[in-house]
Amino acid sequence: MENEEKTLTPQESLRVIRETIDLAKHSFRENGFHFLLWGWLVVIASVANYYFSEIQPIERPDLAWLVMVVIGVPVALIRESRQAKKTPVQNIVRDWYGLIWLGFGISMLLVIPMAVRNGLSPIPFILVLVGFATFMSGILLRFKPLLFGAAVVWAGALWCLFLNPSQHLLVQAGTAILGYLLPGYLLNLQSRAHVQGT
Repeated sequence: MENEEKTLTPQESLRVIRETIDLAKHSFRENGFHFLLWGWLVVIASVANYYFSEIQPIERPDLAWLVMVVIGVPVALIRESRQAKKTPVQNIVRDWYGLIWLGFGISMLLVIPMAVRNGLSPIPFILVLVGFATFMSGILLRFKPLLFGAAVVWAGALWCLFLNPSQHLLVQAGTAILGYLLPGYLLNLQSRAHVQGT
């Protein structure tokens, strides 16, 4: 007797896709590491830039952002390299998650010089991109605190319209605390609870 190939209805196809994503999601646990790393670095750089431009002025207060390149990039790359060695199995959710943040990084590399060249504060544009990537991460991971974080970051971008550019740095620090660090710590707690529960 020949095996007949069953044709799936659109609803069944969506169900199969959803189940596949759910399986992949459960084998990929985000522990909030990157939200904590980048959140703290943004807070430190934003506050330092503000301090050295407004309170104790120096010639190049923007050099505070080198912390992102000197500390953030190497730490993130080393962490991802180690994670890839631990779990070499392909995971569609992990891949999508990585692609979201890759697209964010490329967008940042384009937006910052474009804003600066046109004499604009890049911070509102950065916050819009951060909000989008955080929102997509929240959707993908089905983690509501990230959706809250995205809303806070977008609200910060909107708030920047009513402030002078030096105050944008303080808004960026505040949105990093509420939009990155808070969800990052909650993700970390959830990940630890999941590890202890298994």
